[in-house]
Amino acid sequence: MLLRRDPRKKAIIERALKPIEKLLREMQDDGKELTKLKFKKFQKTHFTNCTCAQCLEAKRKNDPRKRGILEDGFKVFVGEGDPNED
Repeated sequence: MLLRRDPRKKAIIERALKPIEKLLREMQDDGKELTKLKFKKFQKTHFTNCTCAQCLEAKRKNDPRKRGILEDGFKVFVGEGDPNED
């Protein structure tokens, strides 16, 4: 619903989907089996010795999930492997 209201967000998503679709088509052309394709969301956080306000608050509350986020992303797994194993 939000995408219908804000054409800028829709344009950003469409722009991001084009290279992803191209990559998946290339993988399929190379013979990769994409039926077992899995995505796993990840968040890269600040180092444990970071002293920014957000990390200090996380340390005080003893909750590492509240540390500063450097980036969000997805890991892509193709094949038999379990994406929960690292």
